Amino acid sequence: MTELGFTDGFAITAGLVHAFVAGVFLRFRSVRREWGLGWLAGAYAASAVLNLLYWPVLRLPMASGFDTWHGLFLLIVGVTAIAALLAGVRQYTGHERPKAWAVFATVWLGFVALAASRMQWVEQDALPGNLAGCVIFVYMAWLFVQARRREPQSGHGLAAAMLALYPLLVLGGMAVGMNQHDVRQWAAVPFALAGLGVMSATMGRLRAQARELTATLESRVAERTQQLSEMISSLESFNSMVSHDLRGSLGGLAGLSDVALQAIDAGDTARARQVIGVVRRETGQLASLVSDLLLLARASQGEVHKQSLNLSTLVGEALEQLAISQGDEVRHRVSCGEMLPVQADPVLLRQVLVNLVGNALKFSRQSSEPQVHLQARPQQNGVVISVQDNGVGFDPARAAELFEPFKRLHAPGRFEGSGVGLTIVRRIVERHGGRVWADGAPGRGATFSVWLPA
Repeated sequence: MTELGFTDGFAITAGLVHAFVAGVFLRFRSVRREWGLGWLAGAYAASAVLNLLYWPVLRLPMASGFDTWHGLFLLIVGVTAIAALLAGVRQYTGHERPKAWAVFATVWLGFVALAASRMQWVEQDALPGNLAGCVIFVYMAWLFVQARRREPQSGHGLAAAMLALYPLLVLGGMAVGMNQHDVRQWAAVPFALAGLGVMSATMGRLRAQARELTATLESRVAERTQQLSEMISSLESFNSMVSHDLRGSLGGLAGLSDVALQAIDAGDTARARQVIGVVRRETGQLASLVSDLLLLARASQGEVHKQSLNLSTLVGEALEQLAISQGDEVRHRVSCGEMLPVQADPVLLRQVLVNLVGNALKFSRQSSEPQVHLQARPQQNGVVISVQDNGVGFDPARAAELFEPFKRLHAPGRFEGSGVGLTIVRRIVERHGGRVWADGAPGRGATFSVWLPA
């Protein structure tokens, strides 16, 4: 029986490490399939078979040529290990082209062709194969150096260092005069170190992604908590305002109805008609309020179906809708500048334009020559749609209040409306991932701007 040598013990010990590394990669393969951990597991499983089964169980000589069946076994398993390792490392470091199978097949066929050309890969004839293996390990170390630049906290630097040790130790062993048998056994050690380095990088990468995920979740929880807090506050304010407006209007209608009945009983039809006219106007305002509240609810719910839109066409449709309620003169008061295509829900964006242009027309009505100007321009990877008027303007210090429900910056009764229109605009724009803001000054008009992402 062949005695177990010093380097044989190295190989067997390294083979146990290979088996352990293969098990770790296999364990995490289902977690991150895109990292190529299945290839890495296969590489180290093949190497473990080579070092644990080949010598201690089969007792086959490691220095035999490839003209025997055990020599072919050595070639197949050894080349499979290094080819699978390269395929896995490329996928792990984000190199998807060429595919891992193509990389594996190329390396495998390359080594087989090299072995066939030498006829017998022993002693000095093993130098080309060893050099080819060292070049592959240097290349893999370079891949991890590149990955470290992209993910500095993921442990790729250690993997690069361990992979770079392989050519140093293998070539160093050959330089000090190791025979081919000992070099093959000794190579299992740096191969094991390389596996430990890649395994450590995998653990570091998983930890880094876990930290990132935790930070993201905490940020989202804080953001959603803030949103819920603001929503509750808004709902409380909203309910209070709606109750106040509805209660006041309905109470007024009840009183006016009594006055109308008294006028009818007294035969004063003129007085009754006058009061009924006021009732009609008030009910119209209530109907408008309810309609706006329904629009607000729709703007806050349902799906947003984005598509590429011709803004000029959408502005035309909005003006047609406004002309029905305000007359054809609105077309002469509105001018358009540059119009860029946008990505948005056509129904919702049309409502934004109707509200903004209608708002601009309303507050510029008292000007000697009311003018509203629309334009769309590129800005910050998106499009800014602006609606500018020459109306009464507003106090810029209170600009943020414009988009709160039922907030009115002008004297009650001076301008009609429910006070919900701009809130609808903000809800729709935010659901598109955009933002809205206003600029203006008293007596100098106002500009409302909407930014939508490209």
